[in-house]
Amino acid sequence: MTDTTGEGQGTRPDQEGWADRVVVKTTTDGFAYVPGEVLTTDPGRALELARDLFPDTEITPDEEPILKRFTRLRGVPDVPALVEYLERFGVTSQPNHVFFAHCDDPCCGRPHPAARCACGGGGGPSASPVYASPVYASPVYASPVYASPVYASPVYASPVYASPVYASPVYASPVYASEYVHTGRRRSSAVAVTDADAAALSARLHLIKAAKVKDAKPDVVVLDTGLASFPDFFPTGLGSLRAIVVPGPRTEDGDDVPDRVVVDDMLDPAAGHGTFIAGLIEQVAPGARIEVRRVLAPEGDGDEACIANAIDALDDRSADGDRGAVLNLSFGGYVMKDPDVLATAVARAQKKGYVVVASAGNDGTCRKAYPAALPDVIAVGAIGPSGPAPFTNYGPWVRACAPGVDLVSTFFTNFNGALGPDQPLDPDPDDFTGWARWSGTSFSAPVVAGAIVQYAIAHRVDKLAKAVERVVDDPALLRLADLGTVVNLL
Repeated sequence: MTDTTGEGQGTRPDQEGWADRVVVKTTTDGFAYVPGEVLTTDPGRALELARDLFPDTEITPDEEPILKRFTRLRGVPDVPALVEYLERFGVTSQPNHVFFAHCDDPCCGRPHPAARCACGGGGGPSASPVYASPVYASPVYASPVYASPVYASPVYASPVYASPVYASPVYASPVYASEYVHTGRRRSSAVAVTDADAAALSARLHLIKAAKVKDAKPDVVVLDTGLASFPDFFPTGLGSLRAIVVPGPRTEDGDDVPDRVVVDDMLDPAAGHGTFIAGLIEQVAPGARIEVRRVLAPEGDGDEACIANAIDALDDRSADGDRGAVLNLSFGGYVMKDPDVLATAVARAQKKGYVVVASAGNDGTCRKAYPAALPDVIAVGAIGPSGPAPFTNYGPWVRACAPGVDLVSTFFTNFNGALGPDQPLDPDPDDFTGWARWSGTSFSAPVVAGAIVQYAIAHRVDKLAKAVERVVDDPALLRLADLGTVVNLL
């Protein structure tokens, strides 16, 4: 693998995307981080040592602390080198890691769950009781979501791990040592749906009675790309749910649009991600109150410091009479060192009454991804109609799994991009009329989030932790090795 850091290069005039805000390091254990930024709890000592290591470089600390505990140093010419140097002197520091809206790597010697049952790669499931159980014979897999030939769908029509939904840029190959690594620019893997799928789902969502409760607290907070709130793009399926599916308090939280970077008549790689997730939660937990806040760019990247600040800004939900809320984090990535900044923010949110659910990642590896692998976070992998999805990350740190292949949900209305049908009779792949089909653990996580809230509402539990005990942690529930509890709802 090659190191594609590119620090200090800046953004070329012909280079768009994340080149000036994301460094992808693919040597050894790959990870991504913000160029020039180091986070530390001891800025005085860190700055002194940094100036020893880089005497001809101006390195400056931010005045505004992060979580009242960490300080950001800017202008660092070699972030990994400084972090390693500070560690020798006992100074707590880390890169400002970058996480992404979500290669079979035998990193821990554990076979991928899909390989154990020959799922998704030819052949059928094994004769194991798992795949003969009611889970895989249930109506979920006979639903419109799974009625299409999954592995003939556009998602699987390309080499799976060359598809942007199935890999973080840190896994370098001839595919990833390309423009995607340097810019984040790639074709979105969301595709338009059939009229039949759209009609069926539209009918379901329009049956939901949205209680108009003034100043009601959200049941689920989604930190993502924001919500498509502009009238031209607002999904038809959420039209009757405007009172309960809302953007966060900032203007940019309702600013999810299909074509922002670069304006080229192509759907941005992660555009619509948060809007799609909101629709999934409503399918599983009809009437749930959802707030979508923006922490990810249109390419799908978000940095640790900004994400941590957004988490820390959430309202306290631990008071008597408040059952709390679910915090859905459908993004993740790998780290050079433990992500202490993110871990601190997540731990504080948990103390405030939030159940944190996060996607496990789409690289087919057992390597821990964050924030999913943080303590007490519900890490969610993906299953498909034949068992474990071949792209899902896995391991003992994954606590639950849910449908994540060819899901249908709410998306932009009135967007028809530049792509055309491959064949005369093929559907237009990027003509969106309020719905899309998408795959990934990003979408398995909100299924679990919705299931927890749905149980809490239906059974009137006073704290969401009790719903987690029943939906995820009940020892009587079906589990898959290295994918956790099967949450088979959609």
